[in-house]
Amino acid sequence: MDRLSLLPDDLIFKILSFFPSRAVVTTSLFSKRWCSLWKHVPNLGYSDPHIESEYWSASRFIDKFLLLQDNAHALQTLYLCVNRSCPPADIETWVGVAVSRGVRDILFYQYSRTWYSPIRFPRSLYTCETLVTLSLLHTFIVDVPLAICFPSLKSLTLESVDFLLSDDDIVHRLLSGCRVLEDLKVVRWGYDVLKTFKIMVPSLQRLTVEDVLINGNPVPGPDAGFVIKAPCLKSLAITSKFGSFHSLVKMPYLVKANIKLQHGDSKNLLGCVTSAKHLSLCLKQRMDSYPIGDFSQLVSLKVCTCSLDWYRLILSRAPKLRVLRFQGQENLLPSSYINDLKKCYSSSEDVQTQWERPSSVPDCLISSLETIEWMDYKGTEAENSELKYLRENSRRLLKTMTLSKYWYSLHEGVLTNDGLEI
Repeated sequence: MDRLSLLPDDLIFKILSFFPSRAVVTTSLFSKRWCSLWKHVPNLGYSDPHIESEYWSASRFIDKFLLLQDNAHALQTLYLCVNRSCPPADIETWVGVAVSRGVRDILFYQYSRTWYSPIRFPRSLYTCETLVTLSLLHTFIVDVPLAICFPSLKSLTLESVDFLLSDDDIVHRLLSGCRVLEDLKVVRWGYDVLKTFKIMVPSLQRLTVEDVLINGNPVPGPDAGFVIKAPCLKSLAITSKFGSFHSLVKMPYLVKANIKLQHGDSKNLLGCVTSAKHLSLCLKQRMDSYPIGDFSQLVSLKVCTCSLDWYRLILSRAPKLRVLRFQGQENLLPSSYINDLKKCYSSSEDVQTQWERPSSVPDCLISSLETIEWMDYKGTEAENSELKYLRENSRRLLKTMTLSKYWYSLHEGVLTNDGLEI
């Protein structure tokens, strides 16, 4: 402890910021010097006790923490993890105090096994000038004001967030107030209130959309889905089991796209991501028409074996492709929310069992392809024919070929003049 006390205050504050707030306060017992150091720590992290009888003492701790801290120093982070027994008035007060102290990062998570209590955040939150990161998880929000302005907000997470009114413009109004937003993550577990999620943010650079229904939630109709207009996107990740993408724009600055769809217009979506350098696809829908445009910048392509039609089309339009990866279906994973994001939505019947020789050899096989990886390689006649065709037509530049019999076990091979050695 003596050595720790020799450190400068700023370094001690930084060290203490990594500990839970209750533990930080207990350091006041170390010595006289430590009595007030905790008051300058710029973070407040709180998690509700699972025993409701202990809630009162825990909530009073937050009150005292905020009251006794040095108000001259900004509160950088506020992390609140509460259950439904936490009075909404307390949450409104705590968030309001954090905003008044120039908070930069807020994470609010409401956990419940059954239902979520409606939360009314203070009006001051929606015009907070200092907020840079806002994460709302499993939250039922009421009383969203008309005037919203987050002049500094760069990162926003909305995971299983519902609103009291069935007004699709609420989200649009919320995002319109984020003028410098760069990162957005949206996770939808149901379509009880909002049908269309409108994402129209000119400054947005990274977007993640996860749309997977939890057991018990009703399956949405054809009108449910997303509207995305973010022309400056550099990274796009979409996992959608039921939603559709009604409106999209070209994304000329896109570098990376990961797309996994069960329904919706794959052609329209792919036509907007032709600028991507790295592309990952799992598309259940059969290809019925060509997407518009060439993938002239694409250097890395990963495809699920349910999407071979799309892969062949893209291969013929990607003259700079260097890395090609095949991913077998992962339908044997347990059916949980996290694994549902990883699983292919297609059945084994959707995978092509017959191979057709392309009418012409894609340019990338002749001039650029260097690496081929095939995960969950089963050795079917169609797979063997596909692999043989790729190997024969890309011998000049192909350096490595990696096959995996099972998705969790790799067997590497190196292409030599004598063929593939595994």
